[in-house]
Amino acid sequence: MHRSGAWRSLLTPGWIVGHLLAISVVVSFSQFGTWQLRRHEQSVLRNATIEARLDIPATDIAGVLRAAAAEPSALAPMAPHPLEFRRVRVTGRFDAAAEVLRRPVSRDGSPGYHVVTPVVLDDGSAVLVERGWVPQSLDSVPVSAAPPPAGVVTIEGWAFPGETPPTGPLAALAPRDPPDGRLAQVAYVDLERLSAQLPYPLQPLRILQDAGPRPPGDATLPLPPRPPEVALGPHLGYAVQWFGFVLVTLIGYTALLRRRLAEAEEALKGSSAPP
Repeated sequence: MHRSGAWRSLLTPGWIVGHLLAISVVVSFSQFGTWQLRRHEQSVLRNATIEARLDIPATDIAGVLRAAAAEPSALAPMAPHPLEFRRVRVTGRFDAAAEVLRRPVSRDGSPGYHVVTPVVLDDGSAVLVERGWVPQSLDSVPVSAAPPPAGVVTIEGWAFPGETPPTGPLAALAPRDPPDGRLAQVAYVDLERLSAQLPYPLQPLRILQDAGPRPPGDATLPLPPRPPEVALGPHLGYAVQWFGFVLVTLIGYTALLRRRLAEAEEALKGSSAPP
C-alpha cells in the first residue's frame, strides 16, 4: 500500500514535467551521439578514398582530370572533391615573377606564407604550385630568399581544386581578397581570380608540391609543404561523450527518483502509524 502511494507522488504536475524533461534530454543526447557516429563512419569512408588515391602513382594533369571526371556525380557525404589528393606530375618552367604568397600559414607555431608559383607547361598553359613555407618577414614577391629552380623541371605533388571564399551566414567573418587589381598576397588560391593577372591560361587545379625528404638540418627556404594528413577527426570521441551524458542523466535521474520514493514511503509510514 505504501509502495503504490509513493509511486503516485511521482505523478504530480511538477514531477511529470521533470520526467518529460529527462526523456527529452536522453533522446536529444542520444541523437547527437548517433549523428557523431554517422560522421565517424563517413570519415572512415572518406579516408579510404583518400588513401586509395594516394596509393596511385603520379600521372600528368590530363590523367588526373580524366580520373576526376570518372568520379560518380552523386558523391557521398564528406567525400573528397574528385580532384583532391591525386598524385600529379608536371614538367615546365617556374615563373617566379608571377608568384604570390598564400596567407596565413603557420609552421611550428611561427606565422608565415606558402609561396605559390606558376609552372608554365609546354602547351603554354600553367599550373599553380604551392612550393612551401617562408616566414612572415618575407612578405613581398618574388621571394628572393626562396627562389624556384631555374630551367625545365619536373615536379610531383598532390592535386587540389582551386579555392573560393566561403558563402553563407558566416561568410562576412572570413578573410577576403580584393575583387580586382594585382594580388601579391592571397587568402585563397582562387584560380579564376588569379588568372586575371597572368599572361597564360591556368589548368583547373593547383598542386601542393612534394619536395621529398631533406637532409637533417637543411633549412633552405621554402620549407617543403607538409604532406596531406589523413585523420578520422574527433567524431568518435564526441559520440562517446554524448552517450556518456545519456548514461549520467539516466543514473542521476534514477537516483533522484529512488530518493523521492524513499521519502514518500517514509512520509506514508509516518502518517499511518498509530498515535
